[in-house]
Parts: sequence; structure tokens; C-alpha cells
Amino acid sequence: MTRGLLVTGTDTGVGKTVVAAAVCAAVRARGAAVRGFKPIESGTAESEGVPSDAELLAAACGMGGWADANVVALQEPLAPVVAARRAGVELDLAAMTARMESLRTQGALVVEGVGGALVEVVPGVTVADLAVRWDLAVLVVAGNRLGVLNHTLLTVEALIGRGVVVAGVVLNTLQPGEPTVAERTNAAELDRLLPSAAPLLGRFAHLPAERRRDPQTLAAAGDWLAGRLLRFLE
Repeated sequence: MTRGLLVTGTDTGVGKTVVAAAVCAAVRARGAAVRGFKPIESGTAESEGVPSDAELLAAACGMGGWADANVVALQEPLAPVVAARRAGVELDLAAMTARMESLRTQGALVVEGVGGALVEVVPGVTVADLAVRWDLAVLVVAGNRLGVLNHTLLTVEALIGRGVVVAGVVLNTLQPGEPTVAERTNAAELDRLLPSAAPLLGRFAHLPAERRRDPQTLAAAGDWLAGRLLRFLE
């Protein structure tokens, strides 16, 4: 049995941070200790140098602050290896692993990857590789939009091919309002097409940006999903 959860996405911008934070908040609301971890975050110049993803995860878990949930913060919104090279920053996998192990002793562990499953964390080591090295099951967040079928199936195939335990796929609602035809039909198609080793867990409701930092809202939104994932977090 894997010990913890890694949240990845079919692409960047599919809402994996919100989903990860909601799972954390829901686990915490159930009375269990939980720790969120975003080892690397790029694009921090857009949030005045603060790793906003790590900040959200830390708040959802009741941790001290974003620095407890992050090791490397990179200003440019680029793949980590590229952003680190341009910034002259060394990506230290050993330091990330040490922080992960420390957090794992403190409660249920929820790690958020960067970009998609095959993005490198350090040269030669992808997010998918990290899940295997750290003994983490992977939750795939798929943005509910046109193209998600192909992106999700490719992601799942890549993960399973690398020996990753896939906890499941969650279809995240990216936009409010009336869904398009693709958005209405994607869930049924994914349920039909996904292998039994990577089941569709359900649809995650859209959360407006102004409500994503409210722990109670996050916990309510993520409770059903946390319930489906508890066996990977206990």
C-alpha cells in the first residue's frame, strides 16, 4: 500500500491546487492531521514572490505558512528545470525528499506536482518518477473541457506504464455557468474509456476564486473526494 497522495494534472491550469487543497481541508475537517507539500513552484513573480500554491495548501492543512510546504520557489512561469537554469538555482532532490519524509511523519501527506505527469522535477526525474520514488498514489486532475479525453488517457497510460499506483481521476469544472456539450458528455466517456486501474472518481464542482481560501468551503467541496481517497491517506 502506498503511503500518501500525489496530485498531478493532465496539463497546467486544470485546477490541481484547488483540488489538492480541498482534499487537505476535508481530511483536516474529519479530525485527522494532514500536511500539504508543493516541492517546487514556478511563476511566483505573479504573486509578488510568494508561492501561492504552497500558501493555499499550507492554509488548508493548518500549517505555519507557505515555507513549510515548499522547498524551491522560482519566479518565472516555466517548467522547473528551465526556470531553475535561467535563475541559476540548483534543484536539490535530496532536500525535497528530506522535507517530504519529515512532513509524512506529521500526518496524511498530500503532495502537489508541477505541470503534468511527465514534467521534470529535476533533470531526469519526472513527477511520475517522484510518485514511485516517494511511494505515493497519484490523483489525476482533468480539466473538464474539449480535449480532456485524449489528455487524460495519455496521462493515465504514462503513469501506469511507469509503475505508478493511480488512485483515480477527478474531472474538475473549470468554468461557471451552462456547460458545453463536451463538458456535459466528458464524464460518461471517461468512465467508459478509463482502465479499471485508474477509475473516474467523479466531478469536482467549480469554486469561484474568492471562495478558494475559505477552509470550510474547501472542506465541503472536497469531502466526497477525500472519502474516496482515505485508504491512500490513512
